[in-house]
Amino acid sequence: MLTNLHQLLGGRPPEDPEDPVFVEKVRREVPPEPRSQRSEWVLAAGWVLIAVKCVAVWWVIRAYAVPVHPGWVIFPTLGAAAVCTWLYWRR
Repeated sequence: MLTNLHQLLGGRPPEDPEDPVFVEKVRREVPPEPRSQRSEWVLAAGWVLIAVKCVAVWWVIRAYAVPVHPGWVIFPTLGAAAVCTWLYWRR
């Protein structure tokens, strides 16, 4: 509406109604980022360290009779690592 008023006051001829005024769709092609071997090695090393930690936590809790189930430490660790790995592979 304001565009038409501006055209009327400015004395410009109206635009061709067949000419599309609005952009219907914008597409941006983003090439996929190549996988980084260094990142994959760091991810694999992290999983190895997590496995070592899980075994160590299980052994320490059993050996010293800590009144807590090892799953309270191990399951959140595995869950967070799984989310990080999933996010890396999904990108």
